[in-house]
Amino acid sequence: MPVFDHSGKVRRKVTMKSERMRWGRGVVGGGAAILALSVAGDVLAQVSRRDVPVVLQPQQRFERGQDIQPIFEGWVRNDDGGYRFLFGYLNRNYAERPHVPVGENNFFSPGEQDRGQPTHFLPRTHRYQFEVDVPADFPLDGQLVWSVTQQGSTQTAIGWLQPEWEIDVSTITSNGRTGFGRSVDEMFRNESPRMEIEASATTVGVGQPVTLTARLQDDELPSELPERSGSPLRQYPALTPPEDAPEIPDNIRQYQRPSPPRNHLAVLWVVFRGLDSGAIAPDDYQEWEDGMPGDGWTSGTFEATVTFDEPGSYRLRAFGSDAMLISTADLDITVTE
Repeated sequence: MPVFDHSGKVRRKVTMKSERMRWGRGVVGGGAAILALSVAGDVLAQVSRRDVPVVLQPQQRFERGQDIQPIFEGWVRNDDGGYRFLFGYLNRNYAERPHVPVGENNFFSPGEQDRGQPTHFLPRTHRYQFEVDVPADFPLDGQLVWSVTQQGSTQTAIGWLQPEWEIDVSTITSNGRTGFGRSVDEMFRNESPRMEIEASATTVGVGQPVTLTARLQDDELPSELPERSGSPLRQYPALTPPEDAPEIPDNIRQYQRPSPPRNHLAVLWVVFRGLDSGAIAPDDYQEWEDGMPGDGWTSGTFEATVTFDEPGSYRLRAFGSDAMLISTADLDITVTE
């Protein structure tokens, strides 16, 4: 069998015998590869799923039973010469909200274990959840490690002063998707909203509602953006299913992470520490609307309620947004029998 090169000249001749020998060797090699994969499969069955490369894992979603991955987001400089390390996390579950108390399964090292990290983990990814201040003399090669163990799997995030990990407001708004297309200049001129919070009671019984109040003050930035038109995307008839078509089966509930609105002040309350998630209403960002106290841009007052089903000590965190930057404040509540 002649084999031609790009010029059309015969480069070599291949006989059927040699071709059969070549393919025969390929089959033998393939058998060895299959045997190797079989052995590898036995080995992989003995290790943690988190230690297996993602490409070898089935693309599945889980409501519960998965671990938590702490995230080091980067560091910023403080006015006093010190630094702030910013952290978030990925809860790999779509429904389960694990409670991991500060201690052997949720701690910082070296030094003090409690650095203000959450103990109540909401589903999926939550960025820029808390900050840890470190002094100006923190070693350039030093490390601050946050470790979380869940479902027998220990995952860590390492905070350090690597120059490439220095971030600013542009990085934070881009990763947090709170820039909404506004200019970088406006991002740097904008100031974070100032927030005061209070509760109608800090010691309550199970099932008793608590009123949460947040008061925000802000500068006149960011500027107002036009509301999205809400017009549907162009649909092609061949891609539009019939109205009576059955839905694709999916036994995993979708979780929609709360996001701040593109205009006006807004507040979100979450359980940051505690056993039970509590019933918070509203459970998303509450955007300022006409008729509410304030003007919605430089001031605003917001009210929400929370009710707990389990006794214990809880820490609620309020996220106050000016439609670009976010401030936080904490409130502790004790729930009794």
